[in-house]
Amino acid sequence: MRSDHEPLLLLITGTGRSGTSTISGTMHHLGLDVPGPYLGANNSNPKGFFESKWAVYFHKRIHKRARVSDFDARLESLDRVREATTEDDAAALDAWLAEQHVPQLVVKDPRTVWHQRLWAERAANAGRSIRYLSMLRHPAEVIGSRVTYYLSRGNIALDERAYTISNVGRWVSGNLVNERETRGQVRAFVRYVDLLDDWRGVVRRLRDDLGLAYNADLDPARHHEVDDFIEPDLRRVRVTWEDLEVPAELRSIAQATWENLELLAANHGVHEGASAALDELADRYARLLNDSQALSYDAIEASNAQGRADGAQRARQKMREKARERKRAREAAGSRKS
Repeated sequence: MRSDHEPLLLLITGTGRSGTSTISGTMHHLGLDVPGPYLGANNSNPKGFFESKWAVYFHKRIHKRARVSDFDARLESLDRVREATTEDDAAALDAWLAEQHVPQLVVKDPRTVWHQRLWAERAANAGRSIRYLSMLRHPAEVIGSRVTYYLSRGNIALDERAYTISNVGRWVSGNLVNERETRGQVRAFVRYVDLLDDWRGVVRRLRDDLGLAYNADLDPARHHEVDDFIEPDLRRVRVTWEDLEVPAELRSIAQATWENLELLAANHGVHEGASAALDELADRYARLLNDSQALSYDAIEASNAQGRADGAQRARQKMREKARERKRAREAAGSRKS
């Protein structure tokens, strides 16, 4: 158990649309500190994200330099993010952590999948022990939720099948990296459906496994504001593999990844067999990804060539526009002289 005098950092992670907002809001209502300002609520999360803007923008800046998507299907993205993280980034995180004068600090952002080591190092530097809380939701439901709330925005250049396949890869990659990066640490995995079905049972277990302290005794006879916050209709999307068109090998890897993560959830974050199986699945997924990239080599090269041609054309167009502007300026100057 945590000493009352030992400050901690609870890092809530896991792939997007897995219930990270729900558990973060639950911790907030139980008296832990989720620093604001928060991202605002929207149709995809009507009760709010309970996600600190500072952490989101901090991660996004690094991802932009690394050329990595927030939820990237490439396992190598972890190395890209680390290479793009600078001493200035570490200093910025140190400064932010130094401003948080609370005993139980909660940071929730699914992007932390790529930044676990950085947060652990800087938390230790700030005198905080770190805890990891990973939310789990079946990949078919996660992808169904993303299709429902993200693809419909109209700014994604993929059809539904391609978007579905890409996001199954993102789910696999994010969960494999997250499990490996938190292995051996104080951690817990929580299934989203378990949180919705029995939030008291889940947070009791988290209290014991992670050494958390709450502002309530969790007596089911006493109404708590979490009872109003967590409702069954939060699980608005219910999708199975039968509803999705996914290649058989990718589906098999994703399902096996899910089953081993469930073993970790049921065994307080530690299951040697599950972790070993997930390492094997990472190798299997890497081979699939490499094969897919090899098959798409010609298409990638053609796209790159077209991008270079388009860029050169835009550059020539800008040069012509500047030449016309200079000509108009000379003509105007000549008219004034005459």
